[in-house]
Amino acid sequence: MNDDLFIDSARILAQNWKLILAILVCVSWGTLLTFATLKKITGSQFTDAELSALSLGGWPLPALIISALLLALRFFIPANFISIIALALLSISTGFAMRSVWKHISVNFFIPVFIFLCFVFIRLGFSAGLILPPYFDSAHHYQIIQSLINMDNVVMELPYYHRGYHVIVAAFTLLTHANLGQVMLLFGQIILAAIPLPIYFFIQRATGSNAAGYFGVTLAAFGWFMPAHATNWGKYPALLSLLLIQFTLGAALIKNRWLLALSTVVTVLVHSRSIILLTLFGLAWALSAIPRSKRIPIFVLTSSMLGMVFLLIKQNQLTSLIFEPYGIWITLLVALLAASVFQSFPRLIVFPMFAILLMLAGIFIPVTSVLTALDRPLVEMILFLPLAFLGGLGATRLPKFAMIALAAIIIFHAWTTYNFGHSECCQFVNHDDAVTLDWMDKRLPANARIAISSTALSLAAFSAPVPGIGTDAGTWVVPLTERATFALPYSADFITQSTHDLLCKQQVTHIYVGGLPRSFNSSFADAKPAWYETIFSLPNARVVQILGCE
Repeated sequence: MNDDLFIDSARILAQNWKLILAILVCVSWGTLLTFATLKKITGSQFTDAELSALSLGGWPLPALIISALLLALRFFIPANFISIIALALLSISTGFAMRSVWKHISVNFFIPVFIFLCFVFIRLGFSAGLILPPYFDSAHHYQIIQSLINMDNVVMELPYYHRGYHVIVAAFTLLTHANLGQVMLLFGQIILAAIPLPIYFFIQRATGSNAAGYFGVTLAAFGWFMPAHATNWGKYPALLSLLLIQFTLGAALIKNRWLLALSTVVTVLVHSRSIILLTLFGLAWALSAIPRSKRIPIFVLTSSMLGMVFLLIKQNQLTSLIFEPYGIWITLLVALLAASVFQSFPRLIVFPMFAILLMLAGIFIPVTSVLTALDRPLVEMILFLPLAFLGGLGATRLPKFAMIALAAIIIFHAWTTYNFGHSECCQFVNHDDAVTLDWMDKRLPANARIAISSTALSLAAFSAPVPGIGTDAGTWVVPLTERATFALPYSADFITQSTHDLLCKQQVTHIYVGGLPRSFNSSFADAKPAWYETIFSLPNARVVQILGCE
């Protein structure tokens, strides 16, 4: 399954080394500034390895601040000067950070950084064979970032709730002049590579064991198919928020209220539902304050409630997907390890159990007719975090050689069970699609309106499905060609009079036909030559012009 992963990673690195290096410079700069700030705040309270791991979760904080500043300056300063200002700000801030930590940094700082770079190389292979980021979410993110770069409709777009991610990527793309699609793809993998590291901070702080901390990192990186699978969904803002959520929890542990407030604001700017997750973590911590006499009953009660919620969720076809990426053997191992150290860490064991319980409950709390407090994909993505924490705590029961052997087994299990590349289900754009979209951009009139295939998608257990979700490369028509679109169910029957009348009424001029299972059936053009004419055709993509609307 992953036989060519290292070859694919090496190929991606060779083809995009300048862009990858630029992204790593951005991440390194943000990590260094965050580390220097934490070092100044905490002094010798934490080890350099702890602060380094936590800083890899906090690098988006300075990155967002400087990105927002650079984009705002474009309203007052010519674009040519923005790069000079950016370089000056980066150089000066790096100089101050290096000066403050140069004599106070140990070699332990570099251990999490080295692990992060190894994870980066492994994750790069995901991008092999991808032309554009996967799934329909990516097209919308692309469009918003492009509008920020071009300063188009910026005021209208500002209320959109993933603004922090878009601002960072827009500023980076503006400065590097890189291809936006490649930036999104590679940025996503580098974010994913950093996500497992901050868990070390919490486990090491709780147990005092470096080995247990790195065992937790192993679980977070390879224990389950999450959060890695989220890149197939194009959930880049949510992935970035997973970094900042961990950093915000770390800021709460450090007990610096200004850092906590700033981190909370930045986290919510990156993904609005982060405020709900942070609130649930806080509530779980409050609930986990257990009197000594009630520890065992509370543990049994919480376990029973989790079991009941698990059975309830399994009864629903949609919500049961939450547990799909979480294999039974690794999860059972974590449960056994956690149970074995309950007497040593009663509150720290119950806390993540309450967090899991509250997050699962969040998918049943309605906010609007189509939204719940937490949606299924987000809960599915973040469950690995409390599970990895539990596993790290439980690992303290094991001797070091057993921890190392178990970590090796977990990595081997991931290698033989999980696909480190992209899933075919979520790859919307192939080579034929890319050529066809480029042809449309150059040949179709600016006022063309394109019918694209879509479906209704439910993300919550009891909410109404959201209509008009793209199901093939047609979802990229707007961001890549700037032509208007009209979403129709992929099962639409274009041969019927009613469908043709609807197309004419909606002033649709063309139809995009992709090559995916949920694309339009391409046979209608030959069946009704009076209504439709194929004007561009490749084996897996075509453009059909609509006739007879006069």
